[in-house]
Amino acid sequence: MGSQSIDVNSSVEDTFSKVQQAVGTENYNVTFLDPNRSITAEGKRDFSWVVMIVLILLIWPIAIVYYFTRQKSSVTVTVTSDSDSGCKVTINSNGKSGERVLQTLVNTLQ
Repeated sequence: MGSQSIDVNSSVEDTFSKVQQAVGTENYNVTFLDPNRSITAEGKRDFSWVVMIVLILLIWPIAIVYYFTRQKSSVTVTVTSDSDSGCKVTINSNGKSGERVLQTLVNTLQ
């Protein structure tokens, strides 16, 4: 699980628009949206292909259970007005692809 806070010199509306575009390009599904405030999105399940292949070869019903019990990667972004000239962005991520999205967001907003 990763977390990062960034101070941005653009308006809340402009920043939130950039966040939505970045999340959309990562093929994440938006599960919660509070316009110009917060967005939560989910991606792929976080599982190991090695474990999955071994389970398929040995006991395939357990492979199905393993896959569906793995947590989905997610990212939550909150944008708050910080001062007259900017805003503060807080990003929380979960899972391997969630960490990748976090880094994409940080690079986009800096």
